Amino acid sequence: MEEFKKGWGPLLAATVGMVCGIMTATNYSQGFFVDVVTTEFGWSRPQFFLSYTVLMCMGLICGPIIGSLAGKHGVRTLGIIGLIGHAVGYVILSFNNGSLLMWYSSFAVLAILGAGSLPIIWTAILNDYFVKHRGKAIGITMTGTGIGAFILPPITTFLIDAYGWRTAYQAIGIGALVISLPIVFALFKPKMVKNKNEPQHTAIASWGLDRREAMKTKQFWILGVVIFLTVIVIVGLLSNFKPILINKGLDSGTIAWVASVLGLTIITGRLLVGALIDKFWAPGVAAVIFVMPIISILLLVMMPGSVLVAVLVALTLGLAAGAELDLLAYLTSKYFGPLYYSRVFGCVFAFFAVGAGIGPPIFGGVGQAHGYDTILLVSIGALVLSIILFLLMGKYPEHEKLKN
Repeated sequence: MEEFKKGWGPLLAATVGMVCGIMTATNYSQGFFVDVVTTEFGWSRPQFFLSYTVLMCMGLICGPIIGSLAGKHGVRTLGIIGLIGHAVGYVILSFNNGSLLMWYSSFAVLAILGAGSLPIIWTAILNDYFVKHRGKAIGITMTGTGIGAFILPPITTFLIDAYGWRTAYQAIGIGALVISLPIVFALFKPKMVKNKNEPQHTAIASWGLDRREAMKTKQFWILGVVIFLTVIVIVGLLSNFKPILINKGLDSGTIAWVASVLGLTIITGRLLVGALIDKFWAPGVAAVIFVMPIISILLLVMMPGSVLVAVLVALTLGLAAGAELDLLAYLTSKYFGPLYYSRVFGCVFAFFAVGAGIGPPIFGGVGQAHGYDTILLVSIGALVLSIILFLLMGKYPEHEKLKN
């Protein structure tokens, strides 16, 4: 455990950054704003969720740019700027006067201002401190999303009910900054390298493909496609979790605490996957884990209407949601090396961002027009295809075999 003794500080800061960053806040709070905002402004659910599409699809641009900037200016600087920008962006959201154009523009601004708080930044520093236990370190860092999934639903529900949705947006953004900034400023520090002209991670990294080389491999495109498909399903389910369960007969209060169960399961999934991928072939682990949302979807379709079923759905969905970003970060590091990690991950993350962007409105639109069962059944096919693709990724490169 020598790696954890030396790297506990950056690991803690990275985890806090994940809790308070743009990915966690938008994934696990937006679904609780949809009804109150659409009621006030007379929008439809697809119109509301198109803002999330704008936010995430901006990742197609912001991801590669942030990855490149991190290599030049350092992950610490980008992380601090990203947390501040994220808070400012959430305050901007609260000023909307009913204009859809302003709503979508605000989310585009949020994507740009908060880009430095993306997982690209928080996971990049782990390559400095962790080799043997990199999977566990990534799993711990990614529990930040599970912690957010646990605490944000009840907090968001309370703030909206007690103070209104505008104050809720402001409180989430500013509160996240107050919690995270001191910790990140004090502890989020990469290892120093002797030669300043070398890439930032050469203290640990001995190999790596640059962005152009990585894009010539089959693993890059397989990983991109499989992440794109799975994130459409997972984020589509998560963002529509409340409407889906309301459609199945549950009330808002029950859904809020069921969503908290989902958060705890995501934490478990992060840690479990982190431990497993350090010991076993990660694509094989992924193939097993992504059976979980298939079970979740079948439960939703075949056994609706009870709190017990809702909890079972949260448990199975949470395990898969807890694996997704862990696998993306870990597989990027294992197949393409840690030397240019932030640059390659920035490109792979673009697949994640676009999938996450179109998932919510697809689920929301089809759910509103035809009922949620239709899109849920189609999702099963997408997940089966994803499992097959994971198994086609092949063996790790020789550089990684030598470390194990």
